Order: sequence, then C-alpha cells, then structure tokens
Amino acid sequence: MPALRRRLTLPRRPLFIGMMAALSGAGLLAGPAEASESGGKGGSATLVPMDEIAVPIIDGARMEGILRFTLVLRAHDPAAAARLGTSIAKLRSVAMVAGMDFARLRVSPFSAVDVNHLVSALDKALKAADPGISQALIIRVGAAAQ
Repeated sequence: MPALRRRLTLPRRPLFIGMMAALSGAGLLAGPAEASESGGKGGSATLVPMDEIAVPIIDGARMEGILRFTLVLRAHDPAAAARLGTSIAKLRSVAMVAGMDFARLRVSPFSAVDVNHLVSALDKALKAADPGISQALIIRVGAAAQ
C-alpha cells in the first residue's frame, strides 16, 4: 500500500512551475520588466511576482529555523502594476521586515505556519508602502528547522 500511495502524490515543484507558466501564458502574470514596459498601453497584467523571501525564526537568543514565503502582488490596474514593477526592491524590503516581525512572534519550525495572520501582516505593510497594491497573495510558505 505505501508504494501505491507514493505513486499517487504529485510532485510539488513541477506543479508550481506549471501553474506559473499557465498564468504567464494567459497574460495574468507580469514580471517587473513586463509590468513596467506595458505601462499605459492597455495591457491587462495586474499581478507582479516577487522572488522568494527567507527570514530567520528567532526564539530568545537562538535561531530556530527559517521561514520562507513567495508573494504575488495584485495591483489595482496595469499602471499601478508598472509602478510596482519599478519599486519591487523597496516592496521586497517591506515584506522582509513584516515577515521578520511575524517570524519572531508567531512562527515555530515545528508547527504549521498561520498563513491567515501572515497574509494580513504582509498585506497591511505592503498597502501602507504603496497604495497601488490591492492585495498581497501568498503562493508558497514554509518553515523549516535550522
């Protein structure tokens, strides 16, 4: 029975890559370069991906593990997506600081990550940094022991 169960599980990495390829092929996902190029030309790209962010999980004076998460920012309109694409480094640092605060207070590498609290903390911080963001979407999250 364990061999049968192993064959039925889908590998996560190819599935993730396939989902991202489908989104980009459908014109729903734009990288920072494409978002800034399509500026006011009537493009429909309103999602701007960010690279994976890794922050330490610190308990007291010890580093317990690492919290990793990947975000996609939903903009109000294509012009806002273009602006987000040009300021992606600033938004990444804002997300990193919010993630560090969250990891320090609410994450353990030995239990599940409370994604609802994480997305609300990131959403609040990112919307304060740029009003063109309508929503921060977490597409991958995980905590691992060091």
